[in-house]
Amino acid sequence: MSLNKYTKAELLEMLSSKAIDAKPSMKKDELIELLGNTVETAPEETMIEASASEESTKSNTKPSASQPVFLVVGVFIVLAILAWIIL
Repeated sequence: MSLNKYTKAELLEMLSSKAIDAKPSMKKDELIELLGNTVETAPEETMIEASASEESTKSNTKPSASQPVFLVVGVFIVLAILAWIIL
């Protein structure tokens, strides 16, 4: 099984699920080497779960593109109301 097909983020997730400390600044090859020492004992299901949890985390943390637009529009509405009250 080749670990090269996984992204650096997936490799970091796999290492953290095995309670192996790895720094995000480490290179992908270094992460693969760390995993290579433990991959014989780990079933492939663990790696699939790690990539699935990474995908779910990505979808939950992405901000919507419309959020900044609503923020700007909301600020203008508040300013317009304040200006109307003051004048």
